[in-house]
Amino acid sequence: MKLLLVEDDDNKRQQVLELLRATFPKLEVKVASSLISALRKLKSEKPEIVLLDMTLPNYDLEEGATAGGLHAFGGEEFLRQTKRFGLSPAVVVITQFETFGDPPNDKGLVQLDEELRATFPTLYKGAVYYHASIYDWTSELIEKLETSIPEVSGCR
Repeated sequence: MKLLLVEDDDNKRQQVLELLRATFPKLEVKVASSLISALRKLKSEKPEIVLLDMTLPNYDLEEGATAGGLHAFGGEEFLRQTKRFGLSPAVVVITQFETFGDPPNDKGLVQLDEELRATFPTLYKGAVYYHASIYDWTSELIEKLETSIPEVSGCR
């Protein structure tokens, strides 16, 4: 089973990768750091699961560097394009922000979660709030993966 981790923050990406490797060692994990590279890997790799950051840079410049400005709703654009491509991975948003966008168009995580559930009911499986120094996110992510994608349990 393939999983695509879409994350531009090095520390967060490493912590999520360590958790995935320790918990689901049989998962084949691919990584993308920007919206465009994530869409390319989505089309070429066709993962069954996507762990998606919401705020993403538009492009990769070179390994480890990104550009094109931060797209506050890059994850939402990823979901739109996934649907347009006719692909259907299970998508879980993992974010370290509680608010997205700028006033008056800002949204809290709860509002964003509700909107994504309504707009992408077959793709979107929910959101996990990540915090680097509080590890509640680890058990929440494992539980969300195992309940929304039961096949992932076979990757233990």
